[in-house]
This record gives sequence, structure tokens and C-alpha cells, in this order.
Amino acid sequence: MKVSVVIPIYNVEKYIEECLCSVIGQTLKDIEIICVNDGTDDDSMQIIGKYSAKDERIRIVDKENGGLSSARNAGINVALGEYIYFLDSDDYILNNTLEILYEEARDNELDIIYFDADAFYEDKELIKTHGHYRTYYRRPEAFSNVVSGPELFASMENAGWYRPSACLQMIRREFLHGTGVMFYEGIVHEDQLYTFQTILKAERVKHIATPFYMRRVRGDSIMTGESELVSSYGYYKALCGCRSFAEKQDYSHADLVRAVEKRLHGLQNLAAGAIKNTPYDKLIPEMNSAVKIPLTYAQQIDYNLTVGRLVEEKQKRRAKELKLKKQYEKSNNDIRRSAAFRIGSKLTFIPGKMIKGLRYVRDKGLVCTVNSIGRKLSGNKRNLSPNKICVSVIIPMYNAEKSIRDCLDGLIGQTLKSIEIICVNDGSTDSTPEIIREYADKDSRIRIVDQKNSGAGIARNHGMEIAKGEYFLFLDADDMFADNLCEEAYYKAKYDRADIVLFQAYRYNVSLNKLENMDWVLRTKDVPSRIPFSASMTDGKMYQITSACPWSKLFRADFVRKNQLYFQDTKNANDVFFVRTALALAKRMTILKKRLVTYRYNDGGSTQSGKSKAPLEFYKAFKALKEELVKRGIYSSMEKTFVNMAIKETLFNYETAGTDEAKQLIRDKMVSEGNEFFEFHNYSKSFYYDERIYEEYLEKLG
Repeated sequence: MKVSVVIPIYNVEKYIEECLCSVIGQTLKDIEIICVNDGTDDDSMQIIGKYSAKDERIRIVDKENGGLSSARNAGINVALGEYIYFLDSDDYILNNTLEILYEEARDNELDIIYFDADAFYEDKELIKTHGHYRTYYRRPEAFSNVVSGPELFASMENAGWYRPSACLQMIRREFLHGTGVMFYEGIVHEDQLYTFQTILKAERVKHIATPFYMRRVRGDSIMTGESELVSSYGYYKALCGCRSFAEKQDYSHADLVRAVEKRLHGLQNLAAGAIKNTPYDKLIPEMNSAVKIPLTYAQQIDYNLTVGRLVEEKQKRRAKELKLKKQYEKSNNDIRRSAAFRIGSKLTFIPGKMIKGLRYVRDKGLVCTVNSIGRKLSGNKRNLSPNKICVSVIIPMYNAEKSIRDCLDGLIGQTLKSIEIICVNDGSTDSTPEIIREYADKDSRIRIVDQKNSGAGIARNHGMEIAKGEYFLFLDADDMFADNLCEEAYYKAKYDRADIVLFQAYRYNVSLNKLENMDWVLRTKDVPSRIPFSASMTDGKMYQITSACPWSKLFRADFVRKNQLYFQDTKNANDVFFVRTALALAKRMTILKKRLVTYRYNDGGSTQSGKSKAPLEFYKAFKALKEELVKRGIYSSMEKTFVNMAIKETLFNYETAGTDEAKQLIRDKMVSEGNEFFEFHNYSKSFYYDERIYEEYLEKLG
């Protein structure tokens, strides 16, 4: 017997014939079809009986109702095939599925072979509520090499393509019996635990990117119709099982550790996300009455610590959002009745006091654009809590006690909830570490990294090492953020499939209490008309379009890792190397014409205000950047934009060095080696975009 197909049967008379026929008609004939009657009380078994009378390969196992896990385990216990395949009774498979899978598995001596699925909808209305299933089971690429299970799991999970469905794999029977892994009975979402255990035990696995499986999306299935309490309980028990299993393994590879952590974190969020209507204070009593096996006292404590706390936070945020929505509707009506609003597009700004409770740029007297009011919260159809970490916000923190609370409040309140906030304590000597831990105790999305004082560049690198998000956002602890920063940047990146998103910013002069536009952060007039774009499409002006500041950009994590980008270990200007290398390499960049960050300056305590103490750091950054572009073989295409950027910013750094001693150090360095290295004298005056800067540079540093 080559393959045993196990089909649990429970009240599926509408679907079982299509399912069964898809197996009977398989091109691989040497199979057995194990139909496990899980106490069904409709006509399902009569239909199966009709087919079993004609096909001796069909075996019927009768048992009391015990759920999907119990039925599958009963099938495992009687299966005789070399491989076992689990098929749900309301779905079906293509007619050559088992033959192709078996031959691949046999020829490669696989423990498990994985494949994909297509979803189809029983009801058109379900497309509106469960549309994400259309592409959920299709991985963008095949993992076609034979590797170990842990290696495949790490690759899939870290790329966001791991799918915990027992129906999307065929497993060798001797391997399964050898592991002792069975389906956990008495819960839903049992696949989460079973597939986690089997893949991490497997020595030889492979994936083929073919949708052999046809997944039916119907309104009364476990997938779409389960009770929120039962669903949360299932995810929680799967989390406990995965956590216990992982603790007994010896994982040393960083990618695998990251993948396991991501899976456990995902199950924690799924368990909390399943709860929509049950009040937090009634959660445990109602769950104990809803599930067949109530939580023990110890489990109640663990559930509250791992899941209940998140549920409480979500419910508080929903209550706050509802309050803000009401404030919005009232303010929006007030604005629409006002004479100022009726003036129309000629009025760009309105007083911030008229929109209390809405998006705003933090601080007294600042203002909000009419356009930001125009998008109604109730009309926002974006999924703001997807089942993954969308954005990793990485923040270096050094003696930031004055501003850190504003910073964290601005991030915790982001409209996009699926973020992680990585706070890298750079050896602070004030109360910054205590404040971060205070916030982390209240919000599980906050992660803390401690390092000895090494500067913002090293801190950002350490943040990237543990980040789990699909995109990276590098912010500073003393800046301020629009509450839709992550939402706007993330969905723009997804829409344009961008490596980098560039957006606009304000700057806030602390000493003068003045808000200003930072138009040089993104010069939209120089951006190519075709979006998304790359450096090659900018007519040699890539470095003139945007500055090197990382906080006005969103970076795709896979793009950063693939190109091995990192921040320099310098006291200032550490972002030049990372950002400008990324801009040169990105194939797809897009822009947001929205001011989403407010940069604080002129407060006497920032990295920029200390440039006079290390005036040559910018030179190290520009030199390293040119060497990197040369090494990657792209300097010739970036030469004009690089030289124009370098001469202008060298002059700027000289003029803002702060002290005569610092200026003299810069002058000496450029005369002795800098001018020759950057070849400023080798180009004609017309090569420079601003000839006045070239002339001024020659006068002061030439």
C-alpha cells in the first residue's frame, strides 16, 4: 500500500461525495481510503457505504464523536500505507495529486512533502469577510531543495509563508510512528501543534509550489464559524504544546530560533485576537463553561499572563478607538459647519483645537491639515491587525528620559497595531531603562535590548538582529510621530511592493517653539513620474531627492538582509552609509506626500548638536559609502549624484562644525586627502548642480 488517505467524517453529506470521488479517481491506484465516522448523524455514511460497496479500497472506521483530532488519530492507528495523507471531508484534491506526491517523496526518501492549495468560496458573501484565503495557501516560490525540517521551517516562517495545515503535507508512516506525534484531542486549530512538531522532527523534507488541494471556504466550518472562546482555547493549547516542545529541543541556529519565536508569538496573538466580545473580567469563567476540559488553576494563571493581558489591552484600545471615532464624528461635523471649511481648498490649515482627539502633530499651537481630517475612520477598510508583525520600529535610546514617554505613547497609539517596538538602551545613565521597562510591562509589543554605550548605529544593528517585522522603521527617541505613521507607510509599501518608502517630515525648533517643513527630506519635484522607481530613473539625482536620515523612510526587511546592509560605528553620521547604500540598490522605491514624523532640533542634546566633538565622522561615512559603491560595482551609475552630494554636505559640515578647531580639522583632512579621494577637482564646473556651491567649496576647502 503506497498511500493511506484519512478522511474524518462528521455531518458533511453536502460535500462528501465530491471529496470521496476526488480520491477514488486518483491516477495512483495503490491506495487505501480510510473514512473515519466520527459519530455523524446525517446521511454522510450512507453515501460512503454506497461507494465502499463498489471499491474495496474504502475502509470505514466507526467511533463516537470526538472531534477532528480524534478521528485523524483513529485513522493513523489503522493506516497501512507507506505514506499517510489527511484530507478534510468538505474539500477535494486534483486527480494526479497522490501520484506526484508519492513519486517525489519516494525518489527523494522524504519524511514529509509539502505543497500548496487554492481556496474557493461556497458563498459570495464570504469573499467580503474571508477574502484573504484566496491567496493564503499559495506560496510565492517553491522550496524545492531537499533539506531538514527545521531548515525548511525557518525559511518558510521567516519569509511569512509557513502554513500549519495537515492537509498540505504527506507524511511517511514509519517516521510519524517513530516520532510519537499525534493530533491533540479536544481542541480546534490542532494542526498548529501537529505540523510544528512534525516539521521540526523531520530529517528530509521538500516543498513543491503546486496547488493540489482545493480548500472550500464555508460559513459553518471551523475555519470561519467557531466560537471565539473555543477558538482562543485551541490556539492557547497549541501555544502551550509548541512552547513545551520547543523548550526540549536544542536549537542554536539564529534563523531557526527567530522562526520558533515568531511562531509562538503568532499563536499568542491568534489566541488573543480570537476574543472579540467576551469582557476580560468574564473571560476565564465563560471559557471554562465553553470548553469540554476547563482550564486548571495553573492554566488560568498562564492564560492570563500569555493571552489575557493582550485581550485586555485590545479591548481597552477598542474602547479608546470608539471614543476617538465619536470625537472625530463630532469634530468633523463642527468643521463642516464652519465658514473656514466652506472656503475649500484655499484653506490649507485649521486650528488644532477644532480637532481635539484626532490625528495631530504633538505640541501646543500646532496645526493639522484639512486633508488629514477628510479620511473618515469609519471608512477605513484596511486590515490594521493582520496576523503577522508588519513593522519593526527600532529606536536607539541614550539618556532620553525627557522625551521617551512622548515617543512611546506615540508608538503604542499607532493605528496599525501589528507592530513591534524594539527599544535599544545604549548604556543610558539616567532613568531611561526604568521607563522603558515600565512601558514593556504594559504592552507586550515592546522589546528591550541592552548594550553598553556604542552609539545609535550599533544600536540600530542590534535592533535589526532580533527584529521580526516585514519592514523596518528607524526612529529616534526624541522625535514625534503621526499616529498613522506605521499604517500609511506600511500599506503604501505593500501597494507598490516597495523596497523603500520615502515620506515627508516636519522639524520642531525646541528653543523657538516653531514648527517648520523639512522639504529637503523628500524633494517631490525631482521624483520620477513613474512610481515605483529606482536610482537609475532619477537622472543622476538620487541623493538629491532625499536626505540620509533613516527616520523618513520605511525599509523592507528582506531587502536589507539580502543586501547585508548595516549602520556604521560612528559617533554621528552613522546613517549615511546604510541609507545611501540602500537608495543605490533599491529596485522599487515609492513616496508618500505626507508629513509623518516631526524631528526635534536645537535643544542642545541631540547627536547632531555634538558634531563639534567628532567633526570628521561625516568624512568617514562618505569615504566608506564611495568604497562600498565601488565594491558593489555601481559607483559609475551613482557617480554624479554622489559627487554632488559629497561636495555640498562636506561644505555644510564645515560651516556647521561649531568651533574653529573643528573647522580646521575638516579643512586639513580635505586638503591632505579628501579632495583627491572624492576627485572634486577632476570635474568641470558644469558637472555640479549648483555651481555656487562648487565655487564656495574651492574658496574655503579647495
